[in-house]
Amino acid sequence: MHRPVSGGGPQSAGFAYGTLPGHPERGEEAFEVEIDAQDRVFLKITAFSRHSNWFYTAGGIVARAAQRHITARYIEGAHQLAR
Repeated sequence: MHRPVSGGGPQSAGFAYGTLPGHPERGEEAFEVEIDAQDRVFLKITAFSRHSNWFYTAGGIVARAAQRHITARYIEGAHQLAR
């Protein structure tokens, strides 16, 4: 990964998004990447959500499994980008 010289200090970037009305979950996710002064790369994922209604709450076990799967995909994507 090439980055512009900025005096050797840390650099960071990120984005976040929230769900829209009608989505089965209500929540937000944020993705932040930092390159520190020693050129180490850190990824921070922050997420929170809750089911939007009783119907989706009833499927909680399946929903949690889906969330774990999606998070694992995010992490694998970050590993691939870091290589």
